[in-house]
Amino acid sequence: MQVGRTISRMQQALSWTYGEDVKPFKPPLSDGEFHTYLSHEGQLTRPEELRLRIYHGGVEPSLRKVVWRYLLNVYPDGLTGQERMDYMKAKTREYYQLKSEWRERCSPEDLEFIQGNVMKDVLRTDRTHPYYSGSEDNPHLQALHDLLTTYAVTHPQVSYCQGMSDIASPILAVMDNEAHAFICFCGIMKRLEGNFRMDGECMSVKFTHLKLLLRYSDPEFNGYLMSRGGDDLFFCYRWLLLELKREFAFEDALRMLEVMWSSLPPDPPEKEVELMGPPCAPGEWPKNTRRRHMMRPDRGLSPEGEEEASTTHEEEEQEEPEITMVKTEPDGEQHSSPGKCPMLKQASFGEFRCYGANDGHSSFEAEAPSVTPILQSTEEEDDEERFWEQEPLIKPPDSLGVTKSRSAPSLTSCSPTSPTSLATTDPSEPTSAAKDEEGAQLESEQTAASSPAPISLPPPQEFGRGNPFMLFLCLSILLEHREQIMKQNMGYDELAMHFNRLVRRHNLNRVLHRAKALFADYLQSKVWDSEEGDEASAESPSTS
Repeated sequence: MQVGRTISRMQQALSWTYGEDVKPFKPPLSDGEFHTYLSHEGQLTRPEELRLRIYHGGVEPSLRKVVWRYLLNVYPDGLTGQERMDYMKAKTREYYQLKSEWRERCSPEDLEFIQGNVMKDVLRTDRTHPYYSGSEDNPHLQALHDLLTTYAVTHPQVSYCQGMSDIASPILAVMDNEAHAFICFCGIMKRLEGNFRMDGECMSVKFTHLKLLLRYSDPEFNGYLMSRGGDDLFFCYRWLLLELKREFAFEDALRMLEVMWSSLPPDPPEKEVELMGPPCAPGEWPKNTRRRHMMRPDRGLSPEGEEEASTTHEEEEQEEPEITMVKTEPDGEQHSSPGKCPMLKQASFGEFRCYGANDGHSSFEAEAPSVTPILQSTEEEDDEERFWEQEPLIKPPDSLGVTKSRSAPSLTSCSPTSPTSLATTDPSEPTSAAKDEEGAQLESEQTAASSPAPISLPPPQEFGRGNPFMLFLCLSILLEHREQIMKQNMGYDELAMHFNRLVRRHNLNRVLHRAKALFADYLQSKVWDSEEGDEASAESPSTS
């Protein structure tokens, strides 16, 4: 019911039209306006309306450290101002207690391993921003390292994965308090931890839904991508994993994130935000920590080989990488080709690493010929900026093409039996009458297949695994570059390289305006089939 009411409120407000002006729909939320949403005792009385207001204009930077705690569902519902202060003090003490227990919760070897990999990513995350710039002894880098390590140690089933530093970095920069940032990080990871699970099911659902949305919104562009082998949208993997944080300049990313978070219904904890996750089964952590530290397409390396490859990669990361594909054939021989390699798509994404203990069975082991990216240095402009911005562009694991979303409707009918297979002779060949009947049935099936069924989208509480607006942001980025992509006849590798060059360079105002318009159309339509969606649509008054 809460989801339905929230959708209804959004529908009532998201029915404006957009012109050429790309200014925010409203100015950012100010401190004075924020207090109009609070009671005299400081209780938040209109959480849905507050979120809708932020959706329209964002938040003034000086107010973010206060408002983001609501958006990230840190506070239980109904706390007064004094109760919130006491709550944060108690959770801060809890954080530092957990931080002091690293060595009690995992072995020295595992802790050293996790800390090393966390710091490796911390030293490459947002280093051009003043908050994280300068030497490696910047205290903010140590704070980011410590909160991520604490999360990995206290959440052994998830542990630490590459990309988590990108999620935590803006939160720490805004909160400017290690303990408060950790509390908020736990709040957002309650929703995002599925992105980093080994089974890949969550990311698979998001890919399925994004592909469905593109096919629904722009069949022509979708057809073009299909013709170029780009309809898997794997070049969007980083977008979905990090919820587009790395696609915009840092300050723009802050506004994008708060607008996106505000599009979600409030989900405050019943009592308090949990700072610890469930433990692993006995013996699970030490068994899996080493063999699961890195998720990559080539799973044929021995532990010693993995360690050597990791060391080599660490050395090569010090310079801006140029991707060269290396295809490992079944006979063990490797064949490299510099630059483009049309069929070996995934190697243009860098690597996706996961550190620590999770489930004991990896679904990412490749039985087919594997692809390993080898990085070579190039000389380009802006060397100093690239040195800190050259963290690997995260790549989807192989299993994403296997798991299918349960909530996404089927887009096409079952493929009819091919005419070639029907023409094959067989000792028990049917009679001519049976052939005629079979041919008529085949013709009917082909006719039905040539007329695609209407596409329906999942309801908002399911779409994008519960974050539908993110999918519309992704769609907007794709459509921003649609004409250029088609005009230049880009193939898959050109597509991936094109969007990799646009990291932190997308125009936020244009993307937000387009995404909001598309999202409003979606909310006002009946493209989903769900009681909650129908109820929300019925509750919303029609708008012209």
